[in-house]
Amino acid sequence: MTGRDAARRIEFETDGETLYVRDDIESERLTLRFDREPDPQPAITDLFPVPVDRAVSFEAESISVPSYSSVTINESDGEFVAMLTEDLSLPRGAYCFDITGTTKVFVRAVDVSIEATEMAGEDPVEITFDRPTTITVGGRSLHTRPEATITVPDDPKALMTAVSALGSSIAEWSPERSWPTLRGYPPRIERGDELHVPDHLSIPDTGIEIAVPPTYADIYRIAPLAYYLGAAVVPGAEPEIRLDTGYVEPLPSEGPALEERVSELLRTTLFLDSLVRTEGYVPSDRYEYEQVGPDLPFYPPKLADRSVSEQLMEYLEVDPEILEPYAPPWPTWAVLRPGPAGAELLSHLAHLVAPIRVRGSALDEKREDDGVDVNAPTPDRPLALATSPYFPVDGGVPSPDDEPLPSGVSVLSPAGYENLLSRDRPVEGEARVAFLVDSDERADAVRRAMSEPAPPDGVGAWEVRERPSREAVVDVVSDPAIDLLYCSLPTDGSRIVLADGVVDLAMVERASVGTIFERAGTVTPATGSVAAGSVGSVAIDGTLDASRIRSLVGLLASATPLAASVALARVQEASGVRLAGDPGVVIAWSNHTQQQIYFQIRSLSHSRYDTTYTSILSTRARVGGECNILLGNKRNKIELIGTSQRNTISLSLTDVIEAIADRNTLVDLNGRIVFESDGLTEADIEQSAREALADDTDPNDVLDVEPFTRPDGE
Repeated sequence: MTGRDAARRIEFETDGETLYVRDDIESERLTLRFDREPDPQPAITDLFPVPVDRAVSFEAESISVPSYSSVTINESDGEFVAMLTEDLSLPRGAYCFDITGTTKVFVRAVDVSIEATEMAGEDPVEITFDRPTTITVGGRSLHTRPEATITVPDDPKALMTAVSALGSSIAEWSPERSWPTLRGYPPRIERGDELHVPDHLSIPDTGIEIAVPPTYADIYRIAPLAYYLGAAVVPGAEPEIRLDTGYVEPLPSEGPALEERVSELLRTTLFLDSLVRTEGYVPSDRYEYEQVGPDLPFYPPKLADRSVSEQLMEYLEVDPEILEPYAPPWPTWAVLRPGPAGAELLSHLAHLVAPIRVRGSALDEKREDDGVDVNAPTPDRPLALATSPYFPVDGGVPSPDDEPLPSGVSVLSPAGYENLLSRDRPVEGEARVAFLVDSDERADAVRRAMSEPAPPDGVGAWEVRERPSREAVVDVVSDPAIDLLYCSLPTDGSRIVLADGVVDLAMVERASVGTIFERAGTVTPATGSVAAGSVGSVAIDGTLDASRIRSLVGLLASATPLAASVALARVQEASGVRLAGDPGVVIAWSNHTQQQIYFQIRSLSHSRYDTTYTSILSTRARVGGECNILLGNKRNKIELIGTSQRNTISLSLTDVIEAIADRNTLVDLNGRIVFESDGLTEADIEQSAREALADDTDPNDVLDVEPFTRPDGE
């Protein structure tokens, strides 16, 4: 996308001494106040060390930032200086303030000394220069939703053009695109009568082509790689990658082998890009760099300014097995049918850089017995499936034609992703939960689980309704204030069955953000809930005991992704379970962090623990982001989100209690999910250790992500 085209995303508006930086994609604006009325004049975006959609310049002596989530200071060339965690004075120099709020704003000033106040609660950040000076304000859209829609007819060659334009959302074609914040949401794809690519979208000019036979199956398989490489997708007799250097990389022609190679190339390219960027916009001292750097045939930072083709040439020389132990898993693996109906999922899956497999029959076939067109997916014939590394499916790659669908799969639909884009979700700690149960005994058990000693973290309010009437169920199911619905009433397809009638989810104006159905038998209640507006839903074959209900609800309300919540609550140990919606969807927002850190702590003695930790990827914490893990007095090096590691370290009882109290962490202590609201004392933890040490069995790892072992003391 050219600078002129990208400028459409950001608008600058003034009102007296206030400048509003408006993000047109997000329909949000960030406010900056100055000591005088700004007179914005167009400025070149290349003044900034990071991608900027649009910029203006004017004179000012002070800036007030009333609302923000973070403010950091860099030198004008991008070198990190400080985060405003305290009041700060800076000597004369050239600086760039990085402000994150409802959109992304950068403020550049040169040849000034600075006084700045700390980020403190709801107080504004005040920035004062030593003299009036020309400042430049740049804005970049957060781009968390599509900015345009591409229409495609049912023609694979037309779809190739659409897939070629998905990369128009990526802010720049350097290894920095491995940061998820620089990979904007690709444009939607919708089926229509003729091909239409909006004029302001452009196919990236990276010098790369991916050729495949013009079939839906092969286009789907290579779509995420084409998006990430900015490749033009063209017809070819055999699959291959063509670089403008003249090099051609053959790809397997057989479907599953092509899928495997594409996912391998995705992992290799994104992971190595993340190493090349370690001296880039956000310098980082990465653990993975130490482990794989000596085995690479090149010095990663030296590739930063090379073309995408030249970088890929170097990456192709790397043995993928060297990287595999350190590269995070993909949070979503998609399985699509081979017909045109799956095209509308491609932009959503590309946004997650989710590998795609193709299985089953096309929905667009005519049934030979009656000639009925079966374009539309049904509960018995879902359009697509997904699997999660945190919640594995037995039996290999599932197929949308499987009857029944195996436990562990998620059913995908365009509606689920559109709900994710349009729904407001509760903030962690404020989620309102409703339980519908069919007996007094069940109601009492749920009430005890939710109240003793206190509601699980994340839940702000809850209610239980036993043996409700049809009218009462309609009220609860349709209540916009209910964020999470747990239904233990019988279901029949998408209908909740009651003594005085049924409630059909298909007739509900808008279902709760998240829903859970017991005694479902099939995934149909969950898919019906997503069709009615939920972002994610769980369908459980049987029933759960009260402790598992508490864990599952508490995890979902604490901003833990859907599949990871089901896995950590050990739902599959009690019953078959299927999901609807992306397995990485988050029901509630966290204001503290994008990713959750899961600690699995096993007592080896009263003061020594085997500790596995995993930073959990999701639709919000996407692959390519980084985190820093702190446990006890030990801070690890920065790592990619999604990694899993095992350490045997000494922790005090206080360390364990602090881990449980940390709002960014989830703790599994000797096989039990514990919340801060459980109020565990040192005596409770000692008792847990005694019981664990007396038990000969060792609880299995819950999140099925293979950890790599970090030596003690690192």
